[in-house]
Amino acid sequence: MNTSVMKHSAVRGIVQVVSEDRIRRLEVCTQFSNLGYTVVPLSEVVFSQGARLPEGDVCVLLDQKAISEFMITVESVPEENLIPVLYYPAFSNDASQAFLNPSRTASHETMAPFAELRSQDSLDNISRLLNSAIKYARLSHECNDLVSELNARSSRRLIGYSQAIQTLRDRISDVVHLRVPVLVQGVAGSDVSLVAEIIHDSRFLNYQPLIKVNCSGLTIENIERELSGYFSHEESNYSNEPLWNPGQIEQAAGGTLVLDQVHLASLPVQAVLLKILESGEYYSPEDCQHKKMNCRIISTSHISLKELSSQNQFKRKLASILLRSTITVPRLNERREDLALLTEHLLNEVSQVEGTVPKLLTLDGLETLKKHDWTGDVQELRNLIRHVNQVDNGPRLDAASLLPWIGAESLSNTDALVGMTLREMEQRLIESTFARCGGNRENTAQMLDIGLRTLSGKLRSYGYPPRGGPDSKRSFTVKRAA
Repeated sequence: MNTSVMKHSAVRGIVQVVSEDRIRRLEVCTQFSNLGYTVVPLSEVVFSQGARLPEGDVCVLLDQKAISEFMITVESVPEENLIPVLYYPAFSNDASQAFLNPSRTASHETMAPFAELRSQDSLDNISRLLNSAIKYARLSHECNDLVSELNARSSRRLIGYSQAIQTLRDRISDVVHLRVPVLVQGVAGSDVSLVAEIIHDSRFLNYQPLIKVNCSGLTIENIERELSGYFSHEESNYSNEPLWNPGQIEQAAGGTLVLDQVHLASLPVQAVLLKILESGEYYSPEDCQHKKMNCRIISTSHISLKELSSQNQFKRKLASILLRSTITVPRLNERREDLALLTEHLLNEVSQVEGTVPKLLTLDGLETLKKHDWTGDVQELRNLIRHVNQVDNGPRLDAASLLPWIGAESLSNTDALVGMTLREMEQRLIESTFARCGGNRENTAQMLDIGLRTLSGKLRSYGYPPRGGPDSKRSFTVKRAA
């Protein structure tokens, strides 16, 4: 076949013909070739987890063995790797219907369209059916490409190009179309909430609701009220009946319900969540009946639910439901190569909020950030940049502006606070902040959110000279953590 004929045939469509019977396969291949299609003869079904080899628009199965192989294989093949399948069985219609009907399950119908070519059909009818299947296949591929592009755009909110962040993006794209609950876990300070939002946006965009439930605030007294809804005693402006306030499950209908910080839910609250998730139903006081849940469940946690279950602090059944699909957000310490891009992004973010010019990150500033142990993950970096931006008016984020904050002894060390009085703790906080601000009283008062006169009075009581007096311009140093 010359190049022009191949090009014309490929445009019309590529058809895989599968059968162990070489004569039967040759007969059908000849028939399809005469209709103008490019034909790929195969002795067995070829569906792989990666790209389909050989490539084809539709697949035609000719015998019972090929159909059986397809039914077994199709369940383990991703939806985007499937192509329309048509049956052209050589056996009688009665045998065909007896074999095909039990296999036409709901999952198969949604994963790939099925149709049957009959021997008595005219060539025009066969060609029309093949053309419809090919058109469907090409539209499906185009749709999958657009969805992949949409997922990629949404995941760009994850700043960085390290291997860890690329793996996270790939994992997000894997779970976007899953209907099972998804658990997003990461250390405290990591962007688990951001990942949950990206999963929702990748599937629903802004067309469906995203409702977050803070599990740490749920109690056995208010969980039914929060999740299922309640009637308020206040009457509406349009009727004398009590006003119905929909619960968060009803508000999330058609979209996503995020169980935020699910590891902080108490055991009684976990029991209620388990009952709802296990049955897929909730009781609605509005209709006094049980309703089906119509939302996707995403939960976030900063602690391993398996570890909590082993310590009898989390119900095992609930953990098994939430752990059906898991995404682990990498720590900032595991992707230090992303610090430059992430810091610049946060500098722009802070400058937009505060209406200032973004600082420029210098090389020595970047090296200082890379050497730090980010126990508070991305949130610690965000807080650091916000504080430095407030107290330092310089145009650059360099080592000199970072070290007073990033190298100072942390007041979060609870062991160092044991035995101290409240006045001693207050003095330590004020002196530490005063030193970090380089003796600038205005910046110190702003950081502590107190009046300038109050700060000056506190400093005088600690033995500091009055403002403008002798030694008032002496330099202040900060004790570095060992």
